[in-house]
Amino acid sequence: MINVVMLGCGGFARRYHIPALLADDGVRIAGIFDPQPADAVRAISARSGAALVARLEDLPDLGGTTLAIVTTPHTLHAAHVAAALARGWHVLCDKPFVMHAAEARDLAAEAERRGLRNAVAFNRRYDRGCLRAKAALDAGAIGPVRFVQTIQLGYERAGWFLDPALGGGGPYTGRASHLADLIPWLLRRAPTALRSRVRQGPPGRSDHGGFIELLFGELECHMTCIEEGWHGWDEIRIFGESGLIELHRPLKFPLGWSCRIHSQGGAAMEWLEADPVHGDATRDMLAALRSGSAVACDFRAAVTSVAVVEAAFASGRDGAWKALGA
Repeated sequence: MINVVMLGCGGFARRYHIPALLADDGVRIAGIFDPQPADAVRAISARSGAALVARLEDLPDLGGTTLAIVTTPHTLHAAHVAAALARGWHVLCDKPFVMHAAEARDLAAEAERRGLRNAVAFNRRYDRGCLRAKAALDAGAIGPVRFVQTIQLGYERAGWFLDPALGGGGPYTGRASHLADLIPWLLRRAPTALRSRVRQGPPGRSDHGGFIELLFGELECHMTCIEEGWHGWDEIRIFGESGLIELHRPLKFPLGWSCRIHSQGGAAMEWLEADPVHGDATRDMLAALRSGSAVACDFRAAVTSVAVVEAAFASGRDGAWKALGA
């Protein structure tokens, strides 16, 4: 039996993690930390018998294997992950992992020192369209990659996401962090430098996103991530010497990306529809705890995404190129 404690239980947690946990007979939801629980959270507590507490330190001490799922506001992740590791709990953290690369490295080292399994729920790594694109790139289906372009439009319109003290920033933090993980993963390359322009918001409110030039050596990736436009639009275009891969999230799906591959100089085309599935990161972490299998993205692997977003904000302040690396 795996005991699970929820650190936060908002709308995303209830859509993504909770159904996967409730469907697993080998899981017991033992505790929920939520200072302002919605009625839906109270109902989950009553159904599962989980202790519902308003203070992190009041979560119960549990024997056996315990997994903490951290799904609190972005800027709280680092402290909540650290608290869970200190309790000896394995940790699955929603994206974005943390706000600073130094924090990401420290938490990765602490989890490794304690021998605790750890993962960041970058759910794009589970989309079958993204997996197909990765396989095609690995096979050289479009020849050497020459240019990458990404577009993300829209952001949350209300709530804690727009408060810099909790959201940590606007679309870069909440949306570009996905692609800061996904693009290096797809390409199997580490980013080397970036330059960014951030569109500042009014005092006390998060920014409006912006534009990032991300370099992988001589390969350029141009990233647009702004509040305006068709809300929820996500797309990636990877141009090769002899083909093109297009990834797109249909607007009707919160998850699931379609994949279109034009290869052999345009003579061949493959189309894979989006397949939206909730809870893959949750199930992946549970499988890792049971069998020792590798997770899709551990803390160490998530450092790159944190470093990219952090550097994008820094470049947005002074307009200078920022080096990325170890």
